Amino acid sequence: MRFERKNAIKNIIIAEELRGKIAALSDIEFPVLYSANIEKTIDSILLESENGILLTVLITPEHTYKSIYKHLNLIDYSRIFYQMLLIGSEEELNDRNLDRLYHISDFLPETATEKKLKFVINKSLSIIEKHFQNEQKKNWYFNRLTDAQRDQEDLINIGKSLSGEKDMEKLLRLILYLSKKITGADAGSIYLVEEDENEKKRLRFKYSHTFSREIPLEEFVMDMNKKSISGYVAVTGEVLNIPDAYKIQELAPYSFNPFFDRQHSYISRSMLVVPMKNHLDQIIGVIQLINSKEDHNGVKKYENEAFEIKLESPADFDRYVVTFDDRYNSLLEAIAGQAAISIENNRLINQIQKQFEEFVKASVTAIESRDPATSGHSFRVAQICKEMAFAVNEVHSGYLKDFTFNENDIKELEFAALLHDFGKVYIDLNIFKKAKKLYPKDLENLKLRLDYLYRYLELAYFAKEMEILREGLNFNKPYEEELSRIRSEKTSKLTRIISIKEDLVTLNEPTITDRDPEQVLEEILHEIENIECIDITGHKVDILTDNDRVNLMIKRGSLNNEERLEIESHVIETYKFVSKIPWPPEYRRIPEIAMRHHEKLDGTGYPDGLKGKESVSIQSRMMAIADIYDALTAQDRPYKKSVPIDKVIKILKEEADNNKLDSDLVDLFIDTKLYEKLSTTATAPD
Repeated sequence: MRFERKNAIKNIIIAEELRGKIAALSDIEFPVLYSANIEKTIDSILLESENGILLTVLITPEHTYKSIYKHLNLIDYSRIFYQMLLIGSEEELNDRNLDRLYHISDFLPETATEKKLKFVINKSLSIIEKHFQNEQKKNWYFNRLTDAQRDQEDLINIGKSLSGEKDMEKLLRLILYLSKKITGADAGSIYLVEEDENEKKRLRFKYSHTFSREIPLEEFVMDMNKKSISGYVAVTGEVLNIPDAYKIQELAPYSFNPFFDRQHSYISRSMLVVPMKNHLDQIIGVIQLINSKEDHNGVKKYENEAFEIKLESPADFDRYVVTFDDRYNSLLEAIAGQAAISIENNRLINQIQKQFEEFVKASVTAIESRDPATSGHSFRVAQICKEMAFAVNEVHSGYLKDFTFNENDIKELEFAALLHDFGKVYIDLNIFKKAKKLYPKDLENLKLRLDYLYRYLELAYFAKEMEILREGLNFNKPYEEELSRIRSEKTSKLTRIISIKEDLVTLNEPTITDRDPEQVLEEILHEIENIECIDITGHKVDILTDNDRVNLMIKRGSLNNEERLEIESHVIETYKFVSKIPWPPEYRRIPEIAMRHHEKLDGTGYPDGLKGKESVSIQSRMMAIADIYDALTAQDRPYKKSVPIDKVIKILKEEADNNKLDSDLVDLFIDTKLYEKLSTTATAPD
């Protein structure tokens, strides 16, 4: 798909204080700006281009990073896409605690070559371009959803002015009922025009009703030609008012088929058949009314002959059936016109509704495709929520008996569940895939540093052994005892390094252990810090970096506090995005429902730490249970295995007992065994 990029402004902004200190850039495709105040330069560029989108690489000293990043957070995130290249020394890098690292493309010294600078800049521009494309895709989906929703609202408003009925079957019944009521007809049928696979038009007998008797009829299809009465009207668009179907003139192009009458002991005499034309004057169907009824004797006063006069014997047909009055011709044409518009609107509304749902599902599928491990999660949560809503409707005791979910409520809940994790598109994907406390690359680097320490000590002790042997042999000194002591010390320390490596690998697992990770790590740090390890430049090697320490001290799970906060921010991002969709009134609570699915009744949830049932909607409380259930039973999460259903039930009960989940809803989920009704294939559609 293509995206509009006319308003994209690409440049490279370099802090003025770096002029002359870093390599000069030549043959750069985009403008290079030197700025004494990067924040003001960015504001100026965005101000000059009111609707412009800035794609920029910011090259700045390390010490200005936080102030620039703080300012950038105040700018509408949809108007600027950036990567920062920090310039500084390794000492500065060690002394600083940088956050939001996904905005930093690299950290280079002032001595970096032009080639290195160009490489990092091109890499940064590639990252920016990818982020920009993703944002454009998101906007494209959002615009499509908005357009579809706007069209749906317009069609619904038009439909309401003609008919409030959305169900096609009920709509057809209503059309036929009103037609018979107004004309006094005893029976009637509705035919709809359709096309077969060869685009040949045909008539489908869709619905029929007779006041005088119950006549079960099934749908059937007939050729659309002038041979039958309904076919003639559908082809020509003419109104037929037939006094007696059994006395149709022989020269008429159409004829009456008495098979129905003989089969059901009925007599079809007077008939009024009108075409249903849409706004394009196209015939979409036919209304066929049979046997207009009147009481000529006037002995009994009828409020409406259609309902009250029954045609049971042949004599009744002779006594009560009359020709449809001519005034009914134009009246039924008007009704047929309204019926056609209602049917067309009904079709369009259902089509737009389906398209809108598909857009939502396609958008969710696109978001979940970023992380295959969670693919299908939102669809499964939506299915669980719907099943819980159906179950609540069956409750007749306790506080849940006061809640009833109608069709719109369930659709609202389904949309909220589908979109509840949409905000994760703004979260660093690496955090979602973080299976252990350390990222694989960080763990590998830590193991390499330990291997280096092992070899360093091994060589150091080897040198000591050689020195002892040399002195013993050259000066004829006894060396066996000292050599034995050194070798024993070497074996002990090298063995301990291997043990420390194993301990750190174990500590990296996101499981709860008997020992406090912080205590274990402190013991290891104390041992390692007393071991000298120098690199080839003469500097001491830090075996455990600050990042290693922060992450390995995690007591539960694989995320540190900063990563966990970023994960938690997805509910706010979800609310921001979903609130932009112009939902109709019946769906207005979707943003709030979606945002609150991580709130806990005891106030320990997020984003606002709401406390008590009255603070969180029942829909959000249902979604909280569904979200936890699916997270526990999911088969392919990278950070944990699927939990057996009996243990899942136990966990849900414990959460309810600790006043984190709604105990009534948890009991309902368990007692009705909703989990047995859940489809294992409730994943994203193909």
